[in-house]
Amino acid sequence: MIRPDDECPYPRPFSADFHSCPAYEAREFIPLDTLYQPLEPILTCRHLETRAMTQRHRWYAACALGDAEARNRWVLEVGPARLGRIRAVQRELGGAIAPYMTRLWELKGQQLLALRDGKDPEPATTELRRLGGEMTEELSNFVKGHRQALAAIEMPADATMQLVRAAVDRFVDTHFATEVTLDVPDDLLKRFPEPVQSFFRPPVPMRPEAKS
Repeated sequence: MIRPDDECPYPRPFSADFHSCPAYEAREFIPLDTLYQPLEPILTCRHLETRAMTQRHRWYAACALGDAEARNRWVLEVGPARLGRIRAVQRELGGAIAPYMTRLWELKGQQLLALRDGKDPEPATTELRRLGGEMTEELSNFVKGHRQALAAIEMPADATMQLVRAAVDRFVDTHFATEVTLDVPDDLLKRFPEPVQSFFRPPVPMRPEAKS
């Protein structure tokens, strides 16, 4: 069986020192078990997604950017130097919110479990919103302290905070486990210029057809 051209060729989960793919964008993922308890965080890639193969009931880990040539082309289009600056800011931002992440997911699991069992989710939601507010305040301080670094990658501070707040609100208010992320909503992200969009979510090219 011929594998799809856009299949990720690297072992997963990714190690902390993984640098083999030039387009790799590290992203921490905290999965939930069947009781909505958070499991150990793992490293995945911002570009990684699940796609169906032409064979029925078969799936594979695909790169949203495409095949190896498309990944290299994307790096050149963004610019290796600019991409390096984006990654540096993203790493620091990830460090700023790291102390909040496990507890956020614990509370999210409690909220989802209450909804599943027909119980009152409000206590978990209230605490989730409070902690989300604390994290947002921490991120606001981060943005204020990194204005020059953000300006270097064409990221206005006010736009950054608007999108951060939208991502946190979406996390709190989403009630379907399969849709819970800390991503910025697409409809809001599209209102901002390309550099801002690239920081929060890299552009995705047309998907190639999977081969059988």
